[in-house]
Amino acid sequence: MRTAKSMLLALAILSPLSAFAYTTDEVKATTVIKEHQTSVQKYAAIHNKPMPEIKEYTYGMKLDVAKVIRKSPDLQTCSVMPKLMTYEDSKGKLNTVQYQVLGGCRNSQ
Repeated sequence: MRTAKSMLLALAILSPLSAFAYTTDEVKATTVIKEHQTSVQKYAAIHNKPMPEIKEYTYGMKLDVAKVIRKSPDLQTCSVMPKLMTYEDSKGKLNTVQYQVLGGCRNSQ
């Protein structure tokens, strides 16, 4: 009985920590996307180009990349996170694709 109470207490203490880690990763991803879009918006304004909408990358999608404008930074997290890449195609049009990457987990060696 005492062991069960100890396990229940440990579970009650550790559960909020895992929820916090998930929320922190979600907040990081949202922040990175907002920063990327702000930077791309400035670039588009300077070069008199329309702001591109974000398109979800799908396997086999043909990309006409003439010049990479910006890639969102890698996050130091142990989960799959969204990443953005904005590029100009051969016609000079801005495009942004979102794809999923495994974060650069510091704990895995």
